[in-house]
Amino acid sequence: MSSNSPEPLVEGLSRDRSSQRAYSMERLVKSRLLAWHLFVYRTVCFFLSHLWFLKLFFAVLRRVRPVAIFGNTLIVTKASDVREVLERFDDFTLGDFIEPGMPWGPFLMTVDWRDQHAQERQLLESVVIPPTDIQKIRAIVAARCRQQINAANGRIDVVGQLFEPVVVSIATKYFGVPPLDGSEQRMAHVMRDLAGIIMVNPPVGSKPWARSRDSIANITTHLLAELSARNSVSAGPATTVLPGDDLLTRLVKRLRVAPKPSWFDEDWIRRYLTGLLATGTATIVRAGAHAVDQLLAHPAALKEAQALAAELEREEEKERRGMESRAVELRCALRRYIYEALRFRPMLPLLIRDTPRETVIALGTKRSRRVPAGTRVIAPPLAAMFDPQAFTMPWHFQSPRPLERYLHFGHGARHCFGKYIAETALTEIIRSLLLLPGLARAPGSKGRVAHDGPVASSLVVTFQEHDAVSPHSEYRR
Repeated sequence: MSSNSPEPLVEGLSRDRSSQRAYSMERLVKSRLLAWHLFVYRTVCFFLSHLWFLKLFFAVLRRVRPVAIFGNTLIVTKASDVREVLERFDDFTLGDFIEPGMPWGPFLMTVDWRDQHAQERQLLESVVIPPTDIQKIRAIVAARCRQQINAANGRIDVVGQLFEPVVVSIATKYFGVPPLDGSEQRMAHVMRDLAGIIMVNPPVGSKPWARSRDSIANITTHLLAELSARNSVSAGPATTVLPGDDLLTRLVKRLRVAPKPSWFDEDWIRRYLTGLLATGTATIVRAGAHAVDQLLAHPAALKEAQALAAELEREEEKERRGMESRAVELRCALRRYIYEALRFRPMLPLLIRDTPRETVIALGTKRSRRVPAGTRVIAPPLAAMFDPQAFTMPWHFQSPRPLERYLHFGHGARHCFGKYIAETALTEIIRSLLLLPGLARAPGSKGRVAHDGPVASSLVVTFQEHDAVSPHSEYRR
């Protein structure tokens, strides 16, 4: 055969075409798989944000099979069983499930070793000054609410123009983490991404996934720079934690207090503050939007809450003048309305646990079940807070329910460490809205909660602009 025969060239071209076809087929398969995973992701986000289906499903399941096993998944729907799962720290763990949603590194929520979890929580508690910090958070929130509402023109997006600016202010002035590149809007979007991946981790390779990883990289670099700045400012011997210090400064000071745990270092502070930005501030936005939505959906309750907010204003004025006041009592009463509104649309409708070893749930009852090792357990606060045995007439809005029955901040040893932050912020922000005369939903879809993945992205309300400034001027000045 001649050396100039075209056959080798033809064979080479044929191999190239085969490789191209194989590559094209591989890309097609990957794109189809990604499209499917995105569909599943969006479906899960939808059902976590629009809860009518889950409410009905749990109601039926509670009646026919309150402790149900489907394959490798167990679902409990009675309040007592949900609380049992959340209380049993060692039998029902969280780390394996939640860790992929916290790719910035181990955080308090991912720690399944009881002693380690207790030590980390104790260290965090050592840098918090409860009464003083709550007052500080309340002042930060009230000031920012005044600014945002007074800048509005009878119409405000409670997500983008109120809750998000407020949590950015909390991050700046209480946590000690200023906005990325000085942009509050960018900081709000980063915290939105962090909160979203904790609830539902987007599929690898998708735009939400890429955006969340960029956000984590940016906030990590930002926090490392802030840590370095605090170290240079706070150089020298350890000093006493002062009420005026932000949390980042307090933790940096705590690093120089001996003895200190071997695991407590700058990287731990970075991971903790990243987790706090995701779980302690950004989730406030979703909870707040949902609470406002449900107050608007229950006009009688809204009217009562508005009267309560106005009365609280008057009582706080007495308190400032040194007179006897019912402010503490009224603030607690207002919190009951917020908790009850959130019951209908909880921030976290489902909590997930894993079973590292075989155990039994609801022991001593007719519904008792053996739970094999490796079982994934769904313990839904949504189901627990609609259980008639714990919440009488659960489909009715009733504010005088005991606060301790709600599960908005979890239960047991893993209850939310940042509860004092979220509870204070929610109460003050919603109170600022309740003081606005003529508060109502904006017409059309703008007046409904919109979501970006699992997190709230918009809810527009209107009010009477000419009366926006409260006659109780101390709060509005």
